[in-house]
Amino acid sequence: MKLLITLFILILSSCAFATENRLGLGAMFGNPTGLSGKYWLDDNHAVDAGMGLSLGSGSNFSIHSDYLFHKEDFLYLNDVYPLDLYYGIGGRMAFSDSIEIGARVPVGVAYKFNDKLADLFTEIAPIADFIGRTGLELHLLVGSRYYF
Repeated sequence: MKLLITLFILILSSCAFATENRLGLGAMFGNPTGLSGKYWLDDNHAVDAGMGLSLGSGSNFSIHSDYLFHKEDFLYLNDVYPLDLYYGIGGRMAFSDSIEIGARVPVGVAYKFNDKLADLFTEIAPIADFIGRTGLELHLLVGSRYYF
């Protein structure tokens, strides 16, 4: 597990030198709770990654990554605060008694602060595990990231 954490940090930190303010690192809370990263490929596409612990009866460590499509200013909160809609597809691995591998389909909204150096997000991601313990699961997250 230490190897996975180290690899995750190295991959995300190597992207930080590629382009200004394209890499965001932060925290996510919910299922799972842990670290979150996002790298913007262009104005409408990004790749995210997360790792953390799923708390509750089925406690486990999981990692995920998704390719995301963004619709900027899709919704407005109180007619003042623009929210971006995002959706995508990705994969997830969970480690508990056995390894579980599945596909996830995240959908969420994000608020970018005026300077675009930070964001707040909330996300729902249905997961279909097809290796290990098969079945459906639902991730609900809120989080924030700071962009370098």
